[in-house]
Amino acid sequence: MKILVIGAGVVGTCSALQLQRRGHEVTLIDAAPEAATGASHANAGLISPGHCFSWAEPGITRVALKSLLGLSDGLGICAPLSPALWRWGTLFAREGTEARWLANSRAALALSAYSRDCHFRADGLPAEEYGGRHAGILYLYGANDTPGAHDAELLHAANEPFEQLDADQMDRCEPMLAHSAIRFAKGIFCRNDGTGDAARYARAALAAFQQLGGIARLGERVQQVLVHNGQAVGVRTDRGEQRAQAVVIAGGLHSRELLRPLGMDLPIHAVSGYSITYENVAGALPTRGAVSIPHKIAWASFAARSVRFTGFADVGTPDARRAQRRLAALDAFARQIIPALAGAQRKEWVGSRPMTPDNLPFLGASGIAGLWLNCAHGAMGWTMAHGSAQIIGDLIGGDTPAVDLTPYRWNRYGFLGRRAPPQQPKEL
Repeated sequence: MKILVIGAGVVGTCSALQLQRRGHEVTLIDAAPEAATGASHANAGLISPGHCFSWAEPGITRVALKSLLGLSDGLGICAPLSPALWRWGTLFAREGTEARWLANSRAALALSAYSRDCHFRADGLPAEEYGGRHAGILYLYGANDTPGAHDAELLHAANEPFEQLDADQMDRCEPMLAHSAIRFAKGIFCRNDGTGDAARYARAALAAFQQLGGIARLGERVQQVLVHNGQAVGVRTDRGEQRAQAVVIAGGLHSRELLRPLGMDLPIHAVSGYSITYENVAGALPTRGAVSIPHKIAWASFAARSVRFTGFADVGTPDARRAQRRLAALDAFARQIIPALAGAQRKEWVGSRPMTPDNLPFLGASGIAGLWLNCAHGAMGWTMAHGSAQIIGDLIGGDTPAVDLTPYRWNRYGFLGRRAPPQQPKEL
């Protein structure tokens, strides 16, 4: 089958490689001149089912109000307060009940754990190609912090192994923590989680895809999905038309504008995150990934003498002043964790993640024959990429996916509420 995959981030490149491996004739299209220039470029690099729980948790409305007043450190809301932001924020707030949080977190964990297993199976790309480690992730808490009330219950139900560690056990698990100026009182260690550089993986996946005969059309922007008689028949780009029997939308934030003319006004909004990658570090580096839960900052090492710290979340796109304030706070925290960062070279990054109100992607059928969705994975794109690609491959091949796709369906939202009835997409 001739298939077009739109988007060359880690989700799109994994999808293109999966489909090409299955014997399809695949073309990958992206407006950027190279792979992984968007949300995949310098993200945290955590493959983390152990902490994939929905951000829309009970009490989130109070946090959002504090953010509007500038009183919340971890979560911010950027101007302007557009109609799209108000819609997304309303839907996000409505997900913050205990019942919705539990349902969303179970769905995120099911897809994340499946995807992690797909990622680390024997036929995956070699770990050295992307700095990968299957060494577990530490989730760290201060003396006055505790894991969520249902975290252990969710992990147990999903058969995800985890260990509760005290301060001494954490130092033995990650010796670097013994030198940190910030001391953590307890932690959760999820040994099946892993780390790796998502951008390097996307580039390696693109190379493997092309070696199998896949075609990459980079620097070419998709302007419209073409539909005829209820069937997706290709796309129109700034260079002309590309025809196909199936189209996979994996375009991150760009997915929303491509789908809106087809009658799918999906609530996908930018949520910006920040990272600093330190290179030529003269000192001990982490041996596994870690997250400080109270600080909302993660770190991992993907190469010798290099470590990346990632943190914070701002709904929308930050101005230069906010971005510099966030990066300064991130740098100050990183230097407390690893004093040897003094004098290291720095690469700063601000990236926008395509988030849904429930933090679940739109995955599977679209309501239009031949048009498949694999987009809006938010902060979990790297974690969910391989499972999502496997699922798209199964669906196009007529096989039953290993994960129930009901939570990720395209029409689960109306304008200001959940579970809108199916709509007949428009024909172009």
